[in-house]
Amino acid sequence: MGGGRLSGRRLALGLAAAAVAGAALTAALSAAPSAGRHALTRSAAATSPATQSAAPAPTSAPTTSPCAAASASTIASVDARAAQGIYTGELHGNEVSEDIAHIKASGALLSALASNDTAAVYAAVHAIVYHPIWHIVRLRVVKAGRVLADVGGPYIIAPVSGPLTFRGRKVGTYVMSVQDDAGFVKLVTRFIGAPVDLYRSGKFVMGTFQPAPTNPGASSSFTRAGRTYAVNLQSALAFPSGNLTVALFAAKPSQALAGTSCASVRLAAWGAVAMHIAARVSPLAAHYRALVDIVDGTSGGLVYVRDGSKRIAGGPGPATLPTHGSVSYAGRSWAVFSWEPVPPARIYFLTPPS
Repeated sequence: MGGGRLSGRRLALGLAAAAVAGAALTAALSAAPSAGRHALTRSAAATSPATQSAAPAPTSAPTTSPCAAASASTIASVDARAAQGIYTGELHGNEVSEDIAHIKASGALLSALASNDTAAVYAAVHAIVYHPIWHIVRLRVVKAGRVLADVGGPYIIAPVSGPLTFRGRKVGTYVMSVQDDAGFVKLVTRFIGAPVDLYRSGKFVMGTFQPAPTNPGASSSFTRAGRTYAVNLQSALAFPSGNLTVALFAAKPSQALAGTSCASVRLAAWGAVAMHIAARVSPLAAHYRALVDIVDGTSGGLVYVRDGSKRIAGGPGPATLPTHGSVSYAGRSWAVFSWEPVPPARIYFLTPPS
């Protein structure tokens, strides 16, 4: 799977490195993400060999029960898993570790804390936050319960904290984050294609729907512009403390998809996430590695790009990969979603366990 989770910032940089056109990306973010997600889900259900093989033939009795009313919640659980993958990257990604190292290694900050020079502490924190190379959106430094400096944006998600030491002696603590609320919302809509709203203490902060639903409940439904959404709630950390509620909205899928098994719905939903990301990598054929890193980091699954037996991107993986169905690898069975956006290369997505 690689050397650690990608942070949201690096996921975004992966797309930038993949030469996503600015105008196209702006259009994608300003478009209603629910509509794009719905179209991708229909496309995944209609075009994926995995989904086609799993769906019952119209003239025969189904071997498994249709997902039916549970289909929207099944898609919502996939979206929630992907959003959690993005959020986990904000807390434990490679970039987070690197940024913490920059803070702890700042001689200017540590010496200022040791000498109780408040002005120098603020100057050091300001220099760290606005450094031209690394990316920290907010940094707070505290000593003996007193905030000496707090620099960055107002609405921040996923803070991490720890001690600051100088010559073996603790001289303060820090709270930092690499992502703000608006950036997290953009990442979720960009990579998953699902509407998302953030709430704090029951009050809307920011998100997709304007106006936003008031205090959506877990496992509830929400209707907007004639479309019904299943709601999935997650908890996230706010800066510098407290919690945010992340509300993800999964649109009711097409009747054709709802008529397949829940396993097929889940596979199509993961396929929709992967296809949604791939649609934003351009030119795709030149940036398969970026796609693999982004989908792996977002989903926790495994992605491989191959041309027959030739490996193009992704790790060694299974010796052979089916275009649909399942494959045994690393001690477990994986459901496989695949498609061929740029023939003859095929993308294989070993979707994460339920």
